[in-house]
Amino acid sequence: MIRAASGSRRAAGSIERALLAKFIIGVVGGLGLALAASALFARFTPGGLDVSSKFHVTMWLVPPLWIAIAAASFMFRGAARAFGWLAASNVAAFALVLLCQRVPF
Repeated sequence: MIRAASGSRRAAGSIERALLAKFIIGVVGGLGLALAASALFARFTPGGLDVSSKFHVTMWLVPPLWIAIAAASFMFRGAARAFGWLAASNVAAFALVLLCQRVPF
């Protein structure tokens, strides 16, 4: 009985540690992805940021995406997987943003 109780304490501690790590990874990685998605939205929709009220739509697109990505980071099995996927997604998204800035439309 005593071993089962101490084993569950270790498991609970590791779960809490993983939740904190996933939260931090989701907040930081989610912000980057949300900003990149907002930049791509501004770039790929017609008219650029010169169109009336498009700047506001682009600006208000960031918080819902950021929250959704941060919440989705808890669905990964571990913090390392969350970090790997969000880091790779951020690199790909910002590479696409930089590529779109270099290529004239």
